[in-house]
Order: sequence, then C-alpha cells, then structure tokens
Amino acid sequence: MSAKFVIGIDLGTTNCVFAFAQLGAEQAEVELLAIPQLVDPSVVEASTSLPAFTYLAASHEMQGGALDLPWTEGRGFAIGLFAQRQAAEAPQRTVGAAKSWLCHSRVDRRQPILPWNAPEDIPKISPVTATRYYLEHLVAAWEREHPDAPIAEQQIVLTVPASFDAAARELTREAAVAAGLPQELILLEEPQAALYAWLADQGDAWRKRLQVGDRLLVCDVGGGTTDLTMIGVSQAEGELTLQRLAVGEHLLVGGYNMDLALAHHVAGRFASEGLDLDPWQTVSLWHACRNAKEALLADGGPETYSISILGRGSRLIGGTVSIDVDRQDIAQLLVEGFFPPCQTTDLPQRGMISGFREIGLPYEMTRR
Repeated sequence: MSAKFVIGIDLGTTNCVFAFAQLGAEQAEVELLAIPQLVDPSVVEASTSLPAFTYLAASHEMQGGALDLPWTEGRGFAIGLFAQRQAAEAPQRTVGAAKSWLCHSRVDRRQPILPWNAPEDIPKISPVTATRYYLEHLVAAWEREHPDAPIAEQQIVLTVPASFDAAARELTREAAVAAGLPQELILLEEPQAALYAWLADQGDAWRKRLQVGDRLLVCDVGGGTTDLTMIGVSQAEGELTLQRLAVGEHLLVGGYNMDLALAHHVAGRFASEGLDLDPWQTVSLWHACRNAKEALLADGGPETYSISILGRGSRLIGGTVSIDVDRQDIAQLLVEGFFPPCQTTDLPQRGMISGFREIGLPYEMTRR
C-alpha cells in the first residue's frame, strides 16, 4: 500500500509535536495532530503538543483506571501534561529530558537509570524506553484518528539535534522502530528543518535575498539543547544551492538552563528564610520554576506567581513552603542575567559548580 501522508515528528526535549500533510494534493495543508493525554487522573484532553515527561505511578494511583487512555488500560505510567505537572510534586517518580540522556555517553542509555538517583523502591526506565513511550503515544494517537492510514506505511520524518553523535542517532532510530515507525524513516537535523520552514515561508523570494557566498547561521535554542549550524549559499548549474558547512558541539544549554537559573535564584531566597533544600526538593524546585517561567512570561501572564515546595522534616508545618516571584524580576534575571551583554571578544568564565547535580545531566550554569 502506498503512503497517503507525509508525517513530521518533532521529538523535543520538553515537548513533542506531530504534523502531517496529505501526499499528492496540489495545495496540501500542514496540520497538527490533536494528541489525547492525561491532564489529571481519569481526565483526558487533547492538545497539539505532548510534554516529554513520564510519570511512574505508585500502585494505588492506578486503581479505577485513573491512568487509562482511549487506546490502553491498566498502564502503570502517564505521559504528557499530567506527568509534567507531577515533576514538581513527585520528581522522584518523574522522567524528563530523555532526549538529552540519549546523548549522555557516560551512562548506559539502554539501562533503567531514570529517574536519576530515585529511591530503590521506585521502578526505573531507560532513556531509550522513555523515548519509545513518547513515540508509542504519538503513534497510538495517530492511528486512532486515521485507522485507514497505518503509520508504518506513511512517509516519516523525525527530527534530531544536528549535534547528536552516531550513537544518539542510532538509539533514537531504535526507539522509533520499536514504537512502530517504519525502518526507512528519515532523521532530519533540527536546524535544517528550521531552514526548510524559513524557505517555505519565503517562497521564491529567498533566491533574491541570498547570494553566492552568503552564510546562514541557524541558532536553535530548544528546551534542553542548543544547536548551531552554518549553512553556505553556493551555485550549481546556474541555481542557488544550500550546503551545510559546520555544526556546533553538543550543548546541553537551553530552556532547562533558564529554569535552573531561576531555581538557583529562588533557592537563595528560600535559604534566606532558613530553608536549605534537600536533593529532591531541589529537583522539585527546578520543575516548579519552569512552571513559573511559562506562566509569568506568557502573553497576559500574571504579575506574580507562587512557587511552593513540599516540606520535609518535622520542623515544617503545613507540608509546604512558598515564595512569590515577580514577573519583572524573573524577566530581568533571564534577559540580563542568563543572556548578559558581552563583546565578541569575551570568553566564557569557567569554574562555577552547579548546586543542581542531583538532576544528573551536565547542564551548563551561568555566572552573573
């Protein structure tokens, strides 16, 4: 059976998106798949993005089909928005950044190591398994809406960071095939995909805007990684062509670092009030700061946001401790602190040790 659709999957560090277009149509429109997912126990809603988080539930949380989806029952984990929210409340049971773990060569990425440093009584999964879970979820959502177009028979493009090494690419392909995607799927580098999107938006005008010898720098700042790709404009048989010239090193720098910068700032405020965070409170704070960032910096977002951390120890009353953060202060911290003004001749400062090693990944930290 010939393919009916071309499908593009953005397998992100923080969110996954599924786009598709019909093959053979003269004016094919690109559509986004609405992805059903748990937003609360027993509550399923659809969204055009799937947060790349896995929540490994306790046995009592699975009772009554609380984690069931339209295509599965009795599952012991949740994926998507509910899992993302659980990251702040139960970080020891939540897996995030699986995509970044795929390229972390200092660990065995096929072994059950996530959540990193979780207690022994909590089940763990591998980075490859977590990636497969996200893709299986997307496959199930697609085939529920398009039962006459099995995904294994469609043309599939799956994005990966340009800086992924051969091992990380192979692990991504392994997870994709295990999830039901076809063996002949195309792995497309994310900066290249971004360039294609720009070309499509420009139409034929890009040939007038660019000249032979021009160079394009594509900066893809994602949730967990940053990709830098240099593309040159050349000529072949009288036509302008684009050729990749260079790719930056793999940088674990992105939205997560902004969250860590906020967490470092807020942890200092907690400390000034006499609360020194333990390792799991630190991880919980990291995820809570991501929620605060997204809420405060959204269009029409609130002026203040309360960040709460579950208390640990008998000296805490009420079970939680909270601090309000201000929208203007957070914006200033990220814009002027995380991305400080600098000269082209400035060199990065080394030697700062992050207080967030509990997260496991070697994220870069910033110095003000």
